[in-house]
Amino acid sequence: MLYTYIKFENQTMGEKARRLLSSKGINSSLRRNPNPDRKEGCNFALYVHGDVYNAFDILTKNNIRNLGVESFRDIL
Repeated sequence: MLYTYIKFENQTMGEKARRLLSSKGINSSLRRNPNPDRKEGCNFALYVHGDVYNAFDILTKNNIRNLGVESFRDIL
């Protein structure tokens, strides 16, 4: 299965993003990144239940710092 999510360097920024999206009526959940890049910090992944690119645009317009959108495929 393919998962697409927005990456954050720490849990604090991920929670801030989750709360903002929630206030806009967009459900999401914050978890550890399944494919972390240790050079970028702790790596948390925000899974958006809906259009992840729309959520990314909202976060960008509201100056919520993130590490971009990434996809990860489960190993079969």
